[in-house]
Amino acid sequence: MKKMNKIIITILITAFCLLKINAQNTIPYLVNLETEKSIYKEILNKPKEDIAFLIENVSDKRFKIHLISFKDKEIQLTNRKLFINDEFYPIIFYTDYLFYTQLKDNKPLVSFEESKNVYKDISIPTIEEREKNNHLYGLKRKSIIVDNSIYWIIDDKGKLVETNSILKTD
Repeated sequence: MKKMNKIIITILITAFCLLKINAQNTIPYLVNLETEKSIYKEILNKPKEDIAFLIENVSDKRFKIHLISFKDKEIQLTNRKLFINDEFYPIIFYTDYLFYTQLKDNKPLVSFEESKNVYKDISIPTIEEREKNNHLYGLKRKSIIVDNSIYWIIDDKGKLVETNSILKTD
């Protein structure tokens, strides 16, 4: 957990040093020029509204950036953006799907077993209540399946280590 926090903090500090946050509270992300050019060549002829990136931590100093084609409005609402050439594109993290839950009245939703195999979504009760009846509550999660994506593996400085993109940089 500490390694992941250090990696995330390093990426955020680097991004903040390289770009100012704009008036819309965008959290900008940059990769090095070689990586940016490789990504740009891949997305050049794709509709901008379909482009998003999923970042996966593959080791303590390596990240895999997946090009995903998504029309999910939730992804478009993220304030984390990858800057490529002259545009910002939405970024989501793999951990967004590991720990995501829906909200109701500004509280996370859980699944509550009202009777055997009959479930209802409710706002999360207190820790005390959940400890008493732990077996009755289930966490609501999302899943993402990334199958045969175009990807770029980068180091902690944004340098391209590997890609399966056939569009190489010059």
